[in-house]
Amino acid sequence: MDLKKIIPIIGFIILIYILVNIDLNKILSDFSIINPIYLFLSIFSISPVILLLNFQWQIMLKKQKIKVSYLYSLKNIFIGYFYGFISPGGYGAYARIYYLKNESKTSLQKCFSNVILLNTIDYISLLILGIFGIIILLNRSPGLLNLLITLIIVLILIIILLIILMKKELSKKILTKIIKFRPINFLIDAEKISNSIESFYEDLPNLQFLKIPFILSLVGWFLQFFIIFLIAKLFAINIDFIYFIAILSIANIVASIPITIYGLGTREIALISLFSMFNIIPEKIVSLSLFWFTIAWLIPSIFGGFITLREGFNKDIKIRNLLTNE
Repeated sequence: MDLKKIIPIIGFIILIYILVNIDLNKILSDFSIINPIYLFLSIFSISPVILLLNFQWQIMLKKQKIKVSYLYSLKNIFIGYFYGFISPGGYGAYARIYYLKNESKTSLQKCFSNVILLNTIDYISLLILGIFGIIILLNRSPGLLNLLITLIIVLILIIILLIILMKKELSKKILTKIIKFRPINFLIDAEKISNSIESFYEDLPNLQFLKIPFILSLVGWFLQFFIIFLIAKLFAINIDFIYFIAILSIANIVASIPITIYGLGTREIALISLFSMFNIIPEKIVSLSLFWFTIAWLIPSIFGGFITLREGFNKDIKIRNLLTNE
């Protein structure tokens, strides 16, 4: 049995298990009682989050002298959504590096370092929110202590790796191994990057500069959680905002495990477990989670698919390998 092909569908198996064991009629009922106008307006609620992400990215692009317009970087984000959606574990989102390279006429290595830094900053900020979230919930669920210790260790390791990454000489050996990692390997010619490692560090910002993107990342997560908090009201999910942020932070970390498409399945099981502390029934949680998945990932991915068709599939991206993770 090929584990590479099994792992990406684990999330779907979890989701099917959840759906089989809950009352689907209650989910349909939850949607039926919501004003259609509110549902329609909610579709556009992710827009401020994406615009803020693009603003954050533009700051980093300009720092590294990668010249693309605000509109193009916005389109590039949607292209990343599309490739991430059709690839196991979402690794295909890195395909947008090739589009960035072609548009900016900048080296692939430089674009690669830019996107890696952007994603790392966002993940560090999410981990920090998740750690504080667990601390907030510990009095209700002491069993979260093990997860807290795990996340602290992961955060420390990522920060150490980030610091090493910013040190050119120290990171050369590590970087060479990273670009040979199979999910990224199909997108990037590892030999070419290894032979031109200097380009990776060209105009790379220092740690001091990363404070600005980091703060924007935190604002972006808070904005996203606040929007979901408002949408949750439509499904009669009412808990304090501080607990809501704590739960969503933890659930998003669980959803980042690359065993499904954008956390589908893993996010639901995490949310059901955490919201149960507040006596919220699973049907309402699944309704909210699937609706948010549609807004935050499915619709942007479809939109990104149309943009990709218009821009054209990049000839450097091996679509077959992207789909099969070979």
